[in-house]
Amino acid sequence: MVRRLMAGGLARAVIILGVAFFAAYALVALVLSRTGLAYSEGLAAGIMAYLFIMVVLVLWLMERRRRTQPGAVAEEFLVNSRAVRDMIGSPLTVSIPTPPPAGKGPGQVTVDCFVTGPDGSGEAMVVLARLDTGYQVLGADLDVAGVRKSVAA
Repeated sequence: MVRRLMAGGLARAVIILGVAFFAAYALVALVLSRTGLAYSEGLAAGIMAYLFIMVVLVLWLMERRRRTQPGAVAEEFLVNSRAVRDMIGSPLTVSIPTPPPAGKGPGQVTVDCFVTGPDGSGEAMVVLARLDTGYQVLGADLDVAGVRKSVAA
C-alpha cells in the first residue's frame, strides 16, 4: 500500500494524505462536537496534526532511504520508462539478481536487470551516477530478443 501511495512521488503522497487526514478530522470533530466536550475540536485537530506530521516524516525517511539504493532507483526508472513499456508491454516486472553495493562519494554504478512483460522479456543495463544526495539515472541499454535500444534518462 505504501509503494502504491509513493508511486507518484512524495509530493503526491503528502497531498493524498492531507486530504485523507482532513476528512478523518472532519468526522472526528463532528462526533466529538455532539458529545458536548469542551475543546474537543481543538483536541482532535492537535492529534490529527501530530499524526499527519509523523506519517509524512516516515514517508520522507523511506523515500530518502530508497534514493540511496541503486537497485531501487534503476527499477523505478525502468518501470516508468515509456520506451521500455513500448518494447515489453505493461505491467513490467523488474528483477535484479545481484544488486550493486551502495558506496560513498561520487562515482558511477551499473545495475544489470531482467525485465519481463506481457510482450516479452529482456535484459537492461542501467547506468547511474552516485551523487551526495543519492543516485541519478544517466541512461540505460535494453536488449529484447537481440534488438538493442538505448533509453535516455
